[in-house]
Amino acid sequence: MAGRCPMGLGEFTSLALMHPEYGYYTNRDPFGVDGDFITAPEISQIFGEVIGAWVIDIWMQMGSPSSFNLIEAGAGRGTLMADIMRISNIAGGFESAAQICLIEASDLLKGKQRAALNNHKVTWYDAISDIDVDKPCIILGNEFLDALPIEQLRRSSDGWQKRVIIAVDDNEFKFDWVRAEKELVTLLPSKTVSNEIYEVAPIRLEFVNECEALIKAHGGAALFIDYGYTKSHHGDTLQAIKNHKFVNVLEDIGSCDITSHVDFEALSAHVGLNVTPVVTQAHFLKSLGIEQRAKAICANEMDLNRLVGEDQMGELFKVICFYHGNNLTPAGF
Repeated sequence: MAGRCPMGLGEFTSLALMHPEYGYYTNRDPFGVDGDFITAPEISQIFGEVIGAWVIDIWMQMGSPSSFNLIEAGAGRGTLMADIMRISNIAGGFESAAQICLIEASDLLKGKQRAALNNHKVTWYDAISDIDVDKPCIILGNEFLDALPIEQLRRSSDGWQKRVIIAVDDNEFKFDWVRAEKELVTLLPSKTVSNEIYEVAPIRLEFVNECEALIKAHGGAALFIDYGYTKSHHGDTLQAIKNHKFVNVLEDIGSCDITSHVDFEALSAHVGLNVTPVVTQAHFLKSLGIEQRAKAICANEMDLNRLVGEDQMGELFKVICFYHGNNLTPAGF
């Protein structure tokens, strides 16, 4: 591989995560104690239950349509959707109305999702743009946006550059910089500082555009929960995780998760729909009554703290919702 053209960071991340044979998500189950990281649905059922209550509330505000697309992007093991559907009987007609659509490229994870949702009809799609827009949509993404590739830019004396990966030999890679394309530069904040790293996420924005198209066509809402920041700023947030520890992004390629923090301000500004304020996961879940639910089922206090604690997911993770029309008032914000 030595001597080949530099590869953009976005293309590199896409291959490392989703290569059909060697990609991280296509050849392993990364979730849980025995995997590389633990997501909120895997920590406690109370997370999925309060998200389920939120979804049901949105459905009712939409007029309780007899059929709607309930879409989850990057559904992991299917735990979140299973928890949502387990409480679906609190609203008559919801379970039969929900047409479950999962966006998943990994055959291995599709198998996990199929097992978790074996009592429900599920349709899988490789991309959200593949879904037919013939009914309202409620879209969910928990720790999904962070896995969509980014590009990193910096302003030098020669103008804007983007970060690339070059091969030193067949088993060694390093970062370098080349001139950035104009379309990437247009995504930057209006005010920037020389020689600092800025992250832009064209693939994230494209995904949001696709969600927006679905919602605009027939109504609905999209809810995203992820770690990130509320105000755009410079800084390198690219990271790789293996066995619950941070590792070198350019080592063990295909065997570690590669993510970056979500710029929620850029995301919010890009959406052409109604957008809620960006709030912390702690604020969102507490507003939905997660503490009361935890007491009701005697949930583990440590699990609750991991979800809402200031030094845990509670502050690091942020929540945003965008929706169509003035008839919806999303709870939790």
